[in-house]
Amino acid sequence: MNKSKTIGFLIVIIAVVCFTLQKRGTAEIPGINEKINAQRLWEYMTKENPYQCYPAWPGKEGIYESTMPPGDILRLYINDLALDTVVKKKGIFPNGSLLIKEIYTEENKVSLLTVMYKEKGFDPQGNDWYWVKYGHDGEVKLEGRVGLCIECHVGVADNDYVFTGSIKK
Repeated sequence: MNKSKTIGFLIVIIAVVCFTLQKRGTAEIPGINEKINAQRLWEYMTKENPYQCYPAWPGKEGIYESTMPPGDILRLYINDLALDTVVKKKGIFPNGSLLIKEIYTEENKVSLLTVMYKEKGFDPQGNDWYWVKYGHDGEVKLEGRVGLCIECHVGVADNDYVFTGSIKK
């Protein structure tokens, strides 16, 4: 099977799975609130409620080049809670918001996933974001209150630590 047919086939499979599940990350992750955990989050967003079924940040559909950090090629998925915040310009993401960024290699393969999950009470000084960096296979590379992530995103703390676009009116 050639590359275009393989990609087309995978898109159809993902669409069928998404349609069958009819879930797009609409609420908090069941069972994660007892103790937030990167492995539990991975299971949720890849098996129970596949993040590929989530909508994109409006205006950032498909693969695009990042400005922060410059040069990364990525795709950004957000769950419905986060989408509602973006569309309605609510100013702050609610508990349960999930933002998932795929980072691609030059060969258009996913190399990393970086995740922001809003967990009430997790880190009040950092707007309660729980940060995770996964390898393409789900290996947890960084998680929790990740200094590297916070140091970069603190520059947009007034936009709830998110670079992609304004969430305020």
